[in-house]
Amino acid sequence: MFQSILIMGVLCAGSFFYYKYSMKKTNAIAANFDENAVKEDLEKHINNLTNDKLNYLKKWMKDKPIDVFTDASIAISTKDKAKNAAVDAVKSVAWAAVGVKAKYRRVETISHLILSNDHLHFVDADVDGNLQTHLTFTPDQLSNAKIEYRGPKKGVDLASGITDTISKKLNKEENMINVFAITFKGDKEELTIQAHDKVVLPFEMYEMGSNSYTEDSMIANVICKTFFEKLAEKYPNLKASKAILVS
Repeated sequence: MFQSILIMGVLCAGSFFYYKYSMKKTNAIAANFDENAVKEDLEKHINNLTNDKLNYLKKWMKDKPIDVFTDASIAISTKDKAKNAAVDAVKSVAWAAVGVKAKYRRVETISHLILSNDHLHFVDADVDGNLQTHLTFTPDQLSNAKIEYRGPKKGVDLASGITDTISKKLNKEENMINVFAITFKGDKEELTIQAHDKVVLPFEMYEMGSNSYTEDSMIANVICKTFFEKLAEKYPNLKASKAILVS
């Protein structure tokens, strides 16, 4: 019993000190990070990511340009979330509303919104990482869409099971993933896609403790920030704001 407690104590202490070490490295990288320099050479950085860690995006978009992109997800109401059986049905109906035949499986997979010229693309992977859905929204659809702030992404507790003090530090506002719901009008139904204000890169593609993950994540989030800026420039009705929270 004592040995088990001792091992747990060592593991917890090790995790805490590794966290402190990682945060020190992250803060040092952040202090030297030049967001303006990234913006000035944004195309190069987008190419670097989509040629390497996010190379599936170019494959999915084929010959279409990738101007900017961000993470995304499909939104469902709180009422639907309370009924597991209804969740699958609601999402399947949402796809059917835009002419896509797909049976939804309740597994969170890779999804992105990509601005390409004047069109917005939603791409979504299946559980095996292959392209499952590709929706294209036209300038007319975008001009008639609306965007609303939904708050931080639910279920993203980076410190689940850890002390409240560490949890609060890890889940600081600047680390939260905020969600903006973009709603498109259909003939009979509406389709809502959630745009995230951060891009989560595939951590498994980086070496443990590598500075590259932190640097690439910061670059990816500049691309994400620019996504919202360019979307608002092209379609003023889709200017994202956290001023109004819509439940």
